[in-house]
Amino acid sequence: MNDTYNNIGIALVGFLSIVKNFEEIEYTKCLLVNPILLHKQSVTYLKSNNTKPKGIEDLISSKIELFLDFNKRYYEFLGLSINTIILAQKMKFIILEENKIVVSKEEIEKFDFSNTSLGDRATNMIQASKKLSVILKQENTENLYFKLRIEI
Repeated sequence: MNDTYNNIGIALVGFLSIVKNFEEIEYTKCLLVNPILLHKQSVTYLKSNNTKPKGIEDLISSKIELFLDFNKRYYEFLGLSINTIILAQKMKFIILEENKIVVSKEEIEKFDFSNTSLGDRATNMIQASKKLSVILKQENTENLYFKLRIEI
């Protein structure tokens, strides 16, 4: 993992672009965001207008090469993912509860996701997050971890 390329700032933008679509979300689902949105090839595929995954299985089977090293990416980004959640909480974008993260809608609405100064990478991640959010909403967590072959 390149620490300057995949930093907490870009991770926060990706994280917020996902959680803004939820009222609340499990911690374990949030840990799946960075390994996908900080992976350039996954973002390119997800943001494409031609990509219309029906679920995580469809996404994996349509572009399996993006997920062959997912377990490795998951663990490489685990520390950054946890730090991103903590930063989002310190900035009042989310509230940490025992088994879930509650989204502070009024705080997230203040974040300008359309600001061009965020850069192309952030803009691409925000576009990709729309499809990823739908997948995260429709799949249960255990199923996501099983299908992504994350070794616990």
